[in-house]
Amino acid sequence: AKLCYNDYNIENWTDAKTQGVYKMVKDFKSRGVPIDCVGLQSHFGADGPPASFQTTLSNFAALGVDVQITELDIAQASATAYGNAVKACVNVARCTGITVWGIRDSDSWRTGENPLLFDNSGNKKPAYNAVLTALGSSSGGSTQAGDLTSGTVYTLSNAAAGRVLDQPAGQNANGTPLQVWDASGASNQQWRAGRNSDGTYTLTNVASGRVLDEPANRTANGTRLTVWDANGGAHQHWKANRNSDG
Repeated sequence: AKLCYNDYNIENWTDAKTQGVYKMVKDFKSRGVPIDCVGLQSHFGADGPPASFQTTLSNFAALGVDVQITELDIAQASATAYGNAVKACVNVARCTGITVWGIRDSDSWRTGENPLLFDNSGNKKPAYNAVLTALGSSSGGSTQAGDLTSGTVYTLSNAAAGRVLDQPAGQNANGTPLQVWDASGASNQQWRAGRNSDGTYTLTNVASGRVLDEPANRTANGTRLTVWDANGGAHQHWKANRNSDG
């Protein structure tokens, strides 16, 4: 379990409340007070997130905590506004979750403002597609561990060194990226990502059944590669970036 501080009206970086919470979290971290993440409730008006929203997420993350959008709803559910909110999270490596505060407009505490992704009858609104597009169009952002999906190909970049993991035999310099698959396949460069109880993934060669071990080589010492969706300092931590081709 992670201990998160969750609050409202802390999305705009220049607001006094945002600055107050930032100073509080910074103080907590400096004194070793347990805190793992900061949640921003994100109940936005029709214009969506403030221009500084991504800056706010980044600055909190820079303190060494994860950030999450925890109660997202936007008045009138503009596709552009929803897309901007999601992109802000996708572009921050330590933004680890987005929770929409309800399913249908009729379920919302802001019913008259129609702020959700589905209308009263449960039909998808344009904002729904905008969210999917924003989640899938990241070029520099990272894909979260829980978002590794069946049939999706990933390139693994070392979060500390920035190196790309190459062919399954090792971390070669020939520019051939390792392709990670969460599905059965026949060829040796295909890998299955199995989720562990701690949220990491173990990569298993589909053809041989061998587990991918240390990043420097596929050794037999039983040390497994773990894939994380966060910047990390240790060389065994890797970030999964979704490519433009899916």
